[in-house]
Amino acid sequence: MNENTKHNIFGICVAVALLGAFVGCASAAFNPEGHMGTVVGKDSGNNTFEVRTTHNWSYNGSCGEWQPSTAIMEWPFPNEDALNEIDVDDYVEILGFPEPYGQTICLGKMNSSTEKVITDIYGDPNFLEPYCPSEPLDPPLLGTFTIKYSSTPNCSDCSMCNCEANYTNVTIINEAGQAEVDDHQLYPGQTCTYEGMEYRISITFHSGEAPACPVCNNPCPPGPQPVSNFVIHIKTVTPPPTTPRGDMTHDGIITPADAVIALTIAASGGENYDADIDGDGKVTSLDGLMIMQAAADNIEI
Repeated sequence: MNENTKHNIFGICVAVALLGAFVGCASAAFNPEGHMGTVVGKDSGNNTFEVRTTHNWSYNGSCGEWQPSTAIMEWPFPNEDALNEIDVDDYVEILGFPEPYGQTICLGKMNSSTEKVITDIYGDPNFLEPYCPSEPLDPPLLGTFTIKYSSTPNCSDCSMCNCEANYTNVTIINEAGQAEVDDHQLYPGQTCTYEGMEYRISITFHSGEAPACPVCNNPCPPGPQPVSNFVIHIKTVTPPPTTPRGDMTHDGIITPADAVIALTIAASGGENYDADIDGDGKVTSLDGLMIMQAAADNIEI
């Protein structure tokens, strides 16, 4: 998506009859606003939240830059998940139109106001792409992932320039440019999950739009860029704790309780790798005694 397309995203697709002739879609483009700041208020009844801004984004024709700002702004939540999960003191990035116009295209929740790494996305992830590669304040996604999607239109439900999305295909790309998830198909209401060694990503596709052209209409009239509604969570995976040999309770330390468990296994003729201290392929009373000695700090195992 180029910068001009990205920031001139909203047009009004109109058909004008003039002397009996049809004049196609004309685009009246608007520039949505970009802001970063701290959530200072939440009105669940009216589905809105207030943000005290620290930066706003200004488009300069070729790229853009974040500028310091201080303002209190009211925004609508983009979906019910955001309403339930965004709290006061969260630091967020927002793209859209604040109240009274009232449209939040995308809301990104960050881990802090100092690190500025996006962990949760509500709305359309396309609009939280970095505005300019050289801008240090552009918040990356946790794990430096890139999330892309491409939607297929339902040609029976179109409004001139755009149609409702029949389904979407999601791709998750890692920092090295490799696809961890490639073209995973999601219908509205469906979720896909990526489980990696360090990160877990869940993507729910609520609803969306897709261009009517060229699948449904041809030629292509100008008009607004389609907008979709996702919920994306990126979490750090906590690795399983490493436990020492003989730690039968997996609490990180060797105690007499571990020796009792090993002796019980030995008495029953059972097998357990962690209890086989001498490495002879079976659990015996000797293994239990060695664990007892380790608990008393008499030996190391």
